[in-house]
Amino acid sequence: MPALSKEHLKITVEDDILRIKGYHKEEEEEQDFDDEQWVAMSYDYYDTTILLPEDTKVDEIKAEMKDGVLTIFIPRTEAPKNDAKEIQIK
Repeated sequence: MPALSKEHLKITVEDDILRIKGYHKEEEEEQDFDDEQWVAMSYDYYDTTILLPEDTKVDEIKAEMKDGVLTIFIPRTEAPKNDAKEIQIK
């Protein structure tokens, strides 16, 4: 997400769905030699959703943005280990 800044991003969680939305707006204004003026605008939108596992600790989700890279940390509760037990055949 190199064109997006963290001010233009919004991350929400609702009903075990993580949503990342962002936008980038760019305007360019220039004046010609004939004193004509023109403006070029471009808009980019980003919107994606991720289904979270049931054991997600929603209150502990963290995000950070560094050098155009968005990293989201999604902690999960530890699932109880299922110890495998071998059954002897008689």
